[in-house]
Amino acid sequence: MRIVITDSGLGGLSVVAELEKRLNELPIFESAELIFFNSLYSSKYGYNSNIDFSEKVTIFNNALTSIEANYNPDLILIACNTLSVIFPHTEFASNSKINIKGILDCGINLFRNSIKNSDEKTILFGTPTTINSNVYKDELIKLGINEAQIINQACPNLETQIQNNPNSIETQNSINRFVKEAVKKLGSIPQKTHVGFCCTHYGYSESLFANEFYNNLKSDFEILNPNNKMIDFLFAETKKLYSHSNVAVKVVSQVELKKSEIELLSNILITNSPKTTAALRNYEFIKNLFAKEQNGKESIK
Repeated sequence: MRIVITDSGLGGLSVVAELEKRLNELPIFESAELIFFNSLYSSKYGYNSNIDFSEKVTIFNNALTSIEANYNPDLILIACNTLSVIFPHTEFASNSKINIKGILDCGINLFRNSIKNSDEKTILFGTPTTINSNVYKDELIKLGINEAQIINQACPNLETQIQNNPNSIETQNSINRFVKEAVKKLGSIPQKTHVGFCCTHYGYSESLFANEFYNNLKSDFEILNPNNKMIDFLFAETKKLYSHSNVAVKVVSQVELKKSEIELLSNILITNSPKTTAALRNYEFIKNLFAKEQNGKESIK
C-alpha cells in the first residue's frame, strides 16, 4: 500500500506519524510505504501569501500531477486545510482516478459531532485562505448548526511561526493575540467552547492554545484536532490483520528545510514515530519536484 500524504508545509507530518504509530499497533497492511510530499513551491511565499487564488490552484494542481507521475500512489491524503480548500478547483480533482481524501470532511464531522446543544459555541482557527473561504462555517450551517454558534478566527502567518518553532515567544504572542480576538467575538460566555483546529500545524502548539484559553476564557473548553482522526476510515474498514506491518517512510520536498525546524519537529515526533522522524531528518531535497506552471506531467529530474 503506497500512501502519499501532502501539505503546504510540515504540519501534515503529524498525520504521517500517527499513521506509522497505528500501523504498528494494528497491522492492516502487510507492507506500507508512506511518502510525505511537501507541496510548498517556494520558501519565499506560500499558499497564504498575497497571490491570486487561480495561481494557488495551478501550483497545487502541478504538485498533485507530480505525485501521480512520480509515485503512483494508491491513496493521497491532503493533510492540509488550505490545500483541501484549493483541491476541488484543480483539474486533477476532475481527472484523476486515484483515491483522494482531504482533511476538510474529517474536520467538519468532528466539529459538528462535538456540539451537543445551543448553549455551546465553536471557534474555528485557521489560515486566512481556509477561514476566508467560509468552507467550515457554511458546511456546519448546512448540518444544522446555528450561525451564531460559529466563530471564525483567521491566524495570519501562524503556521509559519509554528513550523519555525512551535514554542517560541513569537508563536506564543501570536496565539495569545488570536485567542483574545476570538474570545471577544464570543460575546456572552457559552456553556462550553469548542476550539477547532483548521490547520494541521496548530496541533504542535496545542498546549499554548490550551494555556491561553485557560487564562482568557475562564469557562469550559475543548480543543478539537482533526489530524489524528483523518486516518480513522482506513482502520474502520479493515477486516484482515497481519502479524505486523512493514512500514517505510519517506519525506520529499523541493524547498530546503531548516535544520532548526527539522530538529524541533523531530523531538516532538520521535517518541511514537521513529521512522517518520528518521525520514524527516534524512529528507530528500528535489529541486525540480514540481513546476510552478506546466502543460504536461512533471517528472523528477
